[in-house]
Amino acid sequence: MKNTFFLFFLAFVSLYKAQILDEYPEKQSFYEGGMVNFYKDVHEYLVNNKFKECDEKEIYQPRIIVTEKAEVKFIKDSDTANIARNKCAYNMSRELLKNLKKWKPAEAKGWKIGAITEFILYPKDVMSNYQPGYDANKFVAHTKYPEGSKAFHTLFHDNFMTIFSDYQLNGKVNLEFYISKDGHIINPRVYPEVYNQNFNTDFMRTLARMKKTWIPAFYKDIPIVERISFPVQFSITFTER
Repeated sequence: MKNTFFLFFLAFVSLYKAQILDEYPEKQSFYEGGMVNFYKDVHEYLVNNKFKECDEKEIYQPRIIVTEKAEVKFIKDSDTANIARNKCAYNMSRELLKNLKKWKPAEAKGWKIGAITEFILYPKDVMSNYQPGYDANKFVAHTKYPEGSKAFHTLFHDNFMTIFSDYQLNGKVNLEFYISKDGHIINPRVYPEVYNQNFNTDFMRTLARMKKTWIPAFYKDIPIVERISFPVQFSITFTER
């Protein structure tokens, strides 16, 4: 009996640790010492290895997984046009991912666990313009819905309430999408996944109808892609947290 319990416990631990969080829990960082220390190490690595600085217009935002073993994996980027426009920054980010060593997994319920994250690499500011204490996130003007977040939530509610009622789904999920550099919604998804293809089709079709162009995010004066994620409570009455 004890052996059975022990094997069950090990299987549970293995399954839990194999999971990947869609984002880091609040106040946790993907790098030891936080973002300031991350960009300090980026600067020192690039300078010490005599990297050539990219064009001042280049910027790249790698999306990565930091595993429970503190290993980093690059998530393939399907935006080949953006990569081509920012090839130097893209290549630089890949070198950093291979050579920096202080990656830090997320923690949940006392366990180390893999998680997805991303960062901004603007080569000029981590090389010739670098200043101690630099954190790229401090220079970001976040994306905005033209009429404000309250108006977007109202529009979202009015468009999706019928779907939630029709499928009578109950539970909490997250809606994720990105706002492109020209202000359009791209790469939408619901997670955890809802295993109802009809619902997913209707959900994405309805989201596509919300065609209002957003004000994109900017790093200083350069437009960037920004991820939007918010939790939704599925119920017949539909509420939003």
